[in-house]
Amino acid sequence: MPRTTIADVAQAAGVSVSTVSRALRGLDRVSPETRERIEQEAKRLHFSFSKSASSLASGKTMRVAVLLPNEISSWFNAHAFEGIYEVMSKAGYDIVPYIVWTQDDLDAFFQNLPGNRNVDAVIEASFDFDEAKKQVLGNLTIPVVGMNAPSTHGLDAGVAIDDEASMATIVRFLKSLGHKTLAYIEQPINTTPFVCSDRLRKKGFSEASQACGYADEDIIVMPSLSHIDARSEQDIYSGIVAQLLSAPKQPTAICVSVDAVAAPLLKELRRMGWRVPQDVSLVGFDDDDTATALDLTTMHQDPAEIGRIAARKTLALLNGETLDEPFTVMPTSLVLRGTTERVS
Repeated sequence: MPRTTIADVAQAAGVSVSTVSRALRGLDRVSPETRERIEQEAKRLHFSFSKSASSLASGKTMRVAVLLPNEISSWFNAHAFEGIYEVMSKAGYDIVPYIVWTQDDLDAFFQNLPGNRNVDAVIEASFDFDEAKKQVLGNLTIPVVGMNAPSTHGLDAGVAIDDEASMATIVRFLKSLGHKTLAYIEQPINTTPFVCSDRLRKKGFSEASQACGYADEDIIVMPSLSHIDARSEQDIYSGIVAQLLSAPKQPTAICVSVDAVAAPLLKELRRMGWRVPQDVSLVGFDDDDTATALDLTTMHQDPAEIGRIAARKTLALLNGETLDEPFTVMPTSLVLRGTTERVS
């Protein structure tokens, strides 16, 4: 069977080839009725433009770069990417992930970005950029949209949770349960140095603890696990629990910056004889896939919806629209499960 051509679509729709071209590339000077008729005939005849040919004609690449820290398979990245893909693919865009592990990776991305015409927009996740990189983003002629970014500088739009306020909610909750001594455990091993959520959640914990009347001796803040000299994950968590056990005041509640810390920490606490929640309460952050299995009290966020909203804002900017709300703060919610209880 011969391949359907644009001329076949034009003949079926009763219009010129140039009108079909304008309609299927989304250009103006085509009435809504004519555009709909052309699209119906193109669908019936199973005709579609070559993306590269359409891109050359429209000046668009039909590609969007998504800048992600660490591996794409991590809980937040995978779900946010899925949300972006769900929206952008329906609009005909290809999504190109750029995975950043090191500072050199990030520097290379920014060195190539200003002169790189291979994408129509950039969506970035959770990066705490320095001023020089914010300046690069601000000078770009393509839309730049952030997800959980700590600053709006250099961005055209963004969607984020309030990490500080969310962690403050956790502290107030533990205070209401009667906990007198709190501990905070930072992000686990292999985190990149330019992700903002660790810093913001730790800041929220410290400021909320002070506001709730906790004295310095009532607060234990454990450093990033990557700073602990250990040969295995068990060594690391054994070291953490040992420090908690030997503290002048043992905590009655522990907050972790991400749920990923909770599973190995919970295992080690129980191995050392601590009952959760009878002896110590444990609260996570994210409500990732392990939280339900662990029956973990945690702060819920929805990265897939964050990705969808970021993608919708990106599409609107690509279409030349003015956003009513360029920067959106997404709600979080505390999910109460079996790892917390009131102090008796």
